[in-house]
Amino acid sequence: MGIDVAILGYGAIGRSVHLLLAQHPERVRVLGVLDRAVLAKEGPKPSRRSAGPPEARVPVLDLPTAIKRADLVIECASPSAVRAHGPEIIAAGADLLVASLGALVDERLGAQLHAGPGRCHLSTGAIGGLDLIRSAAGAIEAIELETVKLPAALLHPGLSGTQREDIERAQATGSPVRVFIGSVPDAVAGFPSNINVAAALGLAAGDLSVVRVSITADPTATLTSHTITVRGETGKHRFEIRNFPDPANPASSALTARAIASGVLHLAGVGPHFI
Repeated sequence: MGIDVAILGYGAIGRSVHLLLAQHPERVRVLGVLDRAVLAKEGPKPSRRSAGPPEARVPVLDLPTAIKRADLVIECASPSAVRAHGPEIIAAGADLLVASLGALVDERLGAQLHAGPGRCHLSTGAIGGLDLIRSAAGAIEAIELETVKLPAALLHPGLSGTQREDIERAQATGSPVRVFIGSVPDAVAGFPSNINVAAALGLAAGDLSVVRVSITADPTATLTSHTITVRGETGKHRFEIRNFPDPANPASSALTARAIASGVLHLAGVGPHFI
């Protein structure tokens, strides 16, 4: 049993996923990648380009070719890429694995991605415990997420003035500063590349509104931490996840690419299978 895949997005996460999957050629065949230039229809034609390390070189594909040939498209790009290309992939009958779960705070987009005929799979990303939260869905009163990251990992061009000032203050003083507290949609709007964890919790619970998010910029942080507290009819559950940042992309955790690759291998039949 094996599956053919294409990787949508070839930044730090996409390259890491490619390398991890290349270790399992009998289970997963990486047919090619879709990078930013080809998705924007810029630069040389895809057929003239390739990507990846010498030992796992693959062609750069355009989206119609990837949809036609691949069983599964693996999104490693951004929420905007999910919005722009996800519905087309699903409508054409290909499966899609979404890593940028923040895109799914848009209920209309979520409905499109789950309408078929292709199947939409969600990556667990940088945290665990989603199986417990999914099991408790409907009986959860509240989920609190406390995320702590390096200030540099939180900076991006779309930040509001106040949030940017708070992050820069943390950098200047060397002391932790809470830069956000609020809902999942507001967290995703403010930090679209940093807080897929919040969306994952709300999606697993079946209700984004039960999740309250706080984000702290801490210049002394050597690890990215997510402390998750769940309260409800099933009890009180607490998880503390502390990940090394991805060296090539500090906004993401080193676990993220491994979680994506693990999900793909699960779809390809590699166990153990917990249900």
